[in-house]
Amino acid sequence: MEAVERLLAIEAIRTLKARYFRYMDTKQWKQLASVFTRDMRVISPDGETWLEGGEAFADSLRHSLQNAVSCHQGFTAEIEILDADNATGIWAMQDVIDWEDRHPREGWKSIVGRGHYHETYRREGGQWRIATLSLTRLRLDVVE
Repeated sequence: MEAVERLLAIEAIRTLKARYFRYMDTKQWKQLASVFTRDMRVISPDGETWLEGGEAFADSLRHSLQNAVSCHQGFTAEIEILDADNATGIWAMQDVIDWEDRHPREGWKSIVGRGHYHETYRREGGQWRIATLSLTRLRLDVVE
């Protein structure tokens, strides 16, 4: 892969991740599903698959965040292009979330989290999409 092609792929992945954050925080659930591959997997910090399918993950986020104000930020992306259709990335992250009542599963009133997204990307139909996602937290401040 030529250097310019590599840089264009990196910028496309940065834009993809920005859309992920924006679609989630602005509750654009249908568009959110479009940033994932159909067979996307969410992987827990211990390496187990927690959820499969891009639409299923978007629906899970909708269920968790529909009645919340959220702000997700990604910083200092480390993106490695493996070949023309595959890449990896690590993003430092912070999320701040306040629920109207409480998180539907965890019962939290609000959180501030910091950590890293570990992801793989795959180009499908000419578009980069998130193929795997794992979130590891360094700190999670919870108000119950």
